[in-house]
Amino acid sequence: MPGPFHPIAHLYDRAYSGLDYAGHAAVVEGIIRGRNAGASSLLDVACGTGKHLEIWQDRFDVEGLDIDPAMLAVASERVPEVPVHPGDFTDFDLGTTFDAVTCLFSSIGYAHTPGRLDAAIAAMARHLSPGGVLVVEPWLTPEKIRSPWVRLHTVEDEDWVLARTSRHVYDPGAGISDMEFTYIVTTIDGSETFVERHLMGVYPPERLMEAAKSAGLTAEFDPVGTYLERGLLIAVR
Repeated sequence: MPGPFHPIAHLYDRAYSGLDYAGHAAVVEGIIRGRNAGASSLLDVACGTGKHLEIWQDRFDVEGLDIDPAMLAVASERVPEVPVHPGDFTDFDLGTTFDAVTCLFSSIGYAHTPGRLDAAIAAMARHLSPGGVLVVEPWLTPEKIRSPWVRLHTVEDEDWVLARTSRHVYDPGAGISDMEFTYIVTTIDGSETFVERHLMGVYPPERLMEAAKSAGLTAEFDPVGTYLERGLLIAVR
């Protein structure tokens, strides 16, 4: 099933080259180790192109899951020895459990209804071993979100230029962040245009913790989290 980044899966890592995966992964690993020092297995849900898996493959027995086959194809090429699974994070069942489950870079926002949020957290919780740690990085919480806005982002090197325009509207009544990205990618051979639509759920920390507690976990919320400063839901089975 195509995911929201399907149109640019082959360009994703270049378009988002400014992301600090190493620093981000180090913070998340520290949180996991602080609550389960002996954690040896990890499932990265919404693993995308596999850059967290690449970093963690020498530290954990890692596996990944993503809904988009094009993103998984990139991940499989990056980490060919790591199992990566197709699946919707609201209802997946891998038939095993892990010492840690992560869902990062705001991917949980794609559970943009309360029912899908509860289902996603419950599915991840079912994949935790006793003492296992769940780390979920939300999209912006209601007090941090700003709307409406339009923005321009560019990335370029000697033979490639990408420009992305973004427009964002937030509906506080529905708790939905609605973004449209339009890309133009130009090389010496010509230009291509891609369009993405991103509907993201905006949840307060209390709602995230409620979902985790309903799934049988002990939950807390770190209001800062990683360098993205979107906070982190941290829960333990």
